[in-house]
Amino acid sequence: MAALAVALAAVGPVLVTPQASYAAENEDIPAKRAADGLLGGGPIVYDPPPSFRHEARTCSPRVPLCVRSERTVPGTTILAVLASAERAYSTLTGALDLPAPDVDPDTLAYDVFLAEGETARTTLAARDVRSNVDRARSFTVLDARVRPGCSLDATMARELARAALFRSAPATDRASAIAQATYLSHLVAPCGVALEADAVAEFQGHPDRAITDPNAGEVAPEIATWSWPPSRTSELHMRGAALFWSRLDWAFGRNPGGIVRATWALAPSITPLNAPRWHDEPDVFDVLRFTFKNALSTGSTIADLMLDFAVARAFIGSSDDGFHQPEWRSVGEAGAVRLDWDIPWPHTPARFAPRAAPAPTGSSYLLIHRDGAPKGSRLRAEIEWEQHALFRWAFVKLDKDGRELGRNVIATSERATEAQMTLVDLDDADRVLVVGVNTGDPAFPFDPNDEVWEPHGWLVTLASEDSAH
Repeated sequence: MAALAVALAAVGPVLVTPQASYAAENEDIPAKRAADGLLGGGPIVYDPPPSFRHEARTCSPRVPLCVRSERTVPGTTILAVLASAERAYSTLTGALDLPAPDVDPDTLAYDVFLAEGETARTTLAARDVRSNVDRARSFTVLDARVRPGCSLDATMARELARAALFRSAPATDRASAIAQATYLSHLVAPCGVALEADAVAEFQGHPDRAITDPNAGEVAPEIATWSWPPSRTSELHMRGAALFWSRLDWAFGRNPGGIVRATWALAPSITPLNAPRWHDEPDVFDVLRFTFKNALSTGSTIADLMLDFAVARAFIGSSDDGFHQPEWRSVGEAGAVRLDWDIPWPHTPARFAPRAAPAPTGSSYLLIHRDGAPKGSRLRAEIEWEQHALFRWAFVKLDKDGRELGRNVIATSERATEAQMTLVDLDDADRVLVVGVNTGDPAFPFDPNDEVWEPHGWLVTLASEDSAH
């Protein structure tokens, strides 16, 4: 209960509905998902730790953590890794108040292995059979050729945050787990934000993808889900999704890491010991769905939260205006979101379709320049989209420096497939950014474990209207 109270306090003014309310209000959802073969979570895969012919084991005198490697690994490398791990461990479990990773019952310490040529990873070692809810211990593997510096500190913080998640909510879908761990690592080692430029570029370069897509760019995602390591594209996309959790924490959290910590505390799962996959119910999006119900405004839902993020991700890196996520300014041009259309003022009606139809939680962007627009002219927009998807739309007014002057959101009902708006008072705007987000099928709440999501297309018709019209 103490952890629950801390998590609730960290979220601030937003009220979180506990698991009991989730079960009461959604008792039919598991049955629906089971009928469609969607019930469950990611695969439960145990990974054996590296073995060494002549092992050296170096342990911290301050925290329950040991570095294990071959004796041929330089002592300076071992001590640098141990020092980095101590700093990350102390900050994660201290200032950020995350639970400490479970220790190995034989060594009574959390193990970090250094093996040459290995990809940095934290993987499942064993489940805690005594716990009433899912709980697991893990271990971390790093390349024995690591060097001291920001990269090591950021990597270590990310992997230890992942280990803490294995203890608290091991059923969390892989993409959300990696995104959350990456975001938490930036709180521990802020210099690591600039090192994520490639991940941000991949994530922002494909805004149509689902935020939690663990198989970005994969030809056969149903097979790729079981493989490790993920493809380079998938890994970059999942790490780039740290933008989502960063935005939630920056805009709605009271304490650093508070939103992430709350999703861990409020998503306990129970998976049978012989199950091949985790039972990730409720998942992190179930927590967000109830957390943000009526939280942003009267009648607001998670769809409004997704639209807020879709707008915010247009102001990353060099596009930052100081009001959305300024801590990501260091990624520069890598933060630019891909536009579906960059068009002049529509003196005559014009119709546009997406370059890539967005999957659930994916978004689309149209940038309209005001150059040559008559004074007092208005912008008329008529939008339609495919059935079995709820789209939310916002029109963001920008000045000549790219700062947001204001936004207008089109109200849409749950079953709507079209929307219209006339935008006025545009004389002070240099550009208008049209942002649309696919919030998923209203009949089936978004589940990050679905793994394959159906994209839906849209058509936007734009036309100029003069003030006398």
